[in-house]
Amino acid sequence: MPDFCAAYGCSNRRSLKTRARGITFHLTLLCSEHFRSEDFDRTGQNVRLKEGVVPNIFNFPAHLQRLVATGNTTTSRRAEDNLPMDLSQDVPKPDVGATGDRSLSLKWQATDHLYALPACPKAIKAKLEESSAQLRKLQREKSNALRRENRAKMNMQALLEELKEKNLINKELKDNLECYSDLPVHLLSRQGVEYTKAQRDFALTLHLHGPKAYHYLRDTLHIHLPHPSSLQRYSSLALQTIFS
Repeated sequence: MPDFCAAYGCSNRRSLKTRARGITFHLTLLCSEHFRSEDFDRTGQNVRLKEGVVPNIFNFPAHLQRLVATGNTTTSRRAEDNLPMDLSQDVPKPDVGATGDRSLSLKWQATDHLYALPACPKAIKAKLEESSAQLRKLQREKSNALRRENRAKMNMQALLEELKEKNLINKELKDNLECYSDLPVHLLSRQGVEYTKAQRDFALTLHLHGPKAYHYLRDTLHIHLPHPSSLQRYSSLALQTIFS
């Protein structure tokens, strides 16, 4: 049994004084002052909590109290009438079997009220560290999801749409470049890898008809397009092939 009550603002401790006042302490880490009189089983030698009872007597300050909205509409009254009188009916109870295994029942009661503060500062610190680790994990997952989303958006079709929205290419040029919309943009960032014919043709067409768009992709978005000097070399080779 606990030696003090873990409820907010409660200073009751196990002592002769509290015993004289009839205050009892229970495995829920709370004292008897947070339960109703009908919540107790006083038939045995010791005062015990009945199964499934919920503490509902607390002395929270105003800023921690939850406001409950009230309404007089027909819908709200009907919903209110349909609520069970005893909310503990919705709480699943363990099956203690025909032998009435009371130790299992008490264990369930001890873990039921998770809002009670841990019994020692070390437990509070451990709970805080656990919550912080969970928060860091969620932040990493969010960051990874954003990176995956950005990679999904970074395709040639999305680049062409962005160039059109920024008026860096006209509709005619955009339509002419549509045939390259399936080019994997991430391959363009692999420095030292020889460009494919489709990549060279895309870069030549864009640089010839939309030089501002070409430099925007290369200098601002850092898409690894061929250098203008390389484009001149590609053009020279193409002309030599035509006239040879």
